[in-house]
Amino acid sequence: MTDCGIENYYFASSDFMILACHCLTAIQVPVFVFGSYCIIFKTPNHMLTVKWLLFNTHIWSSLSDFVICFMTVPYLFLPALAGYDLGLINNPGLSIYLLVTVTAFSGVSVLSIYENRYFILFCKKSWWRKTRKIYFCIIYGLVPLMFVAPLFDIPDQEVARYEVLKSIPCLPELTLENRKMFVLTLDFTIPFSCIFCAMLIVVASFLVFIFLTFSNIWFGDAWAASRQTMVLQRAFTKGVTVQTLYEFFILFIPVVTCLGTIFFWYHNQVINNIALLVVSLNGIGSTIIMLFAHKPYRTYTLSIFCFLCPKVTKKRESVHLRAHQLSALS
Repeated sequence: MTDCGIENYYFASSDFMILACHCLTAIQVPVFVFGSYCIIFKTPNHMLTVKWLLFNTHIWSSLSDFVICFMTVPYLFLPALAGYDLGLINNPGLSIYLLVTVTAFSGVSVLSIYENRYFILFCKKSWWRKTRKIYFCIIYGLVPLMFVAPLFDIPDQEVARYEVLKSIPCLPELTLENRKMFVLTLDFTIPFSCIFCAMLIVVASFLVFIFLTFSNIWFGDAWAASRQTMVLQRAFTKGVTVQTLYEFFILFIPVVTCLGTIFFWYHNQVINNIALLVVSLNGIGSTIIMLFAHKPYRTYTLSIFCFLCPKVTKKRESVHLRAHQLSALS
């Protein structure tokens, strides 16, 4: 089923996709740079054990946005696995591989944070100390390989284009220099199997480490830690969990939408464009949540905004002065 009437809308056009991606890039870059600065220079001592893990997650989530909005700018024709590259890279096979792989690395980097919390706080002297190195070597080694198989099964492009145009008769005709519609596959079995197997491994690991971390921090009786340490660790874990939930839903909703269009074989270019743009908000949204979910970064960020708003600064200073005077009197 195809909604041909909607193809004439501006939001269904390649021009909209290019403009939206370029505008998002202009917003994302300064946010990413500021987030990197905060992690590198404003991370307090009690967060040093996760400093570079946070930076690793920040880089991968930011890179996923950069790949979509600048390097590839995909213009997909779902429900067919076909489309154009409108970005810097004119190699659709490489673009798809980068998009899937970088997104997978982003998920694994978040997994690393939960595993690190569990290991540092509860498991330093257990068998997991040595096993974890082997585990992460396998996980990080599998990510670049997870989507290689579909690239060795790319069909003859002339035949594939004919089949796609026959199944979706009202696709927009694009005149792009040296760029033709690319069809990844006419058979969904191999790419879906690769992604399903990778997700099964990562999601299972996620659930295990999230359960172990939360159950031990909130309900563990054997955790010998001071009250201040407990408060700090719980606050940090809550902040990371908010980031994780955001990244999950910002990917889950578009993915389910795209799977629905494939299952019902429904083509709507507006939905395709919006779904990809929502996915491209993964990194910038995660960065903003990080800046406000973790107190050290929130304090520094608000101090900059307060500096730009003199009235707010004066009000905060008067409150601090009054509190100091009251403490002196007592």
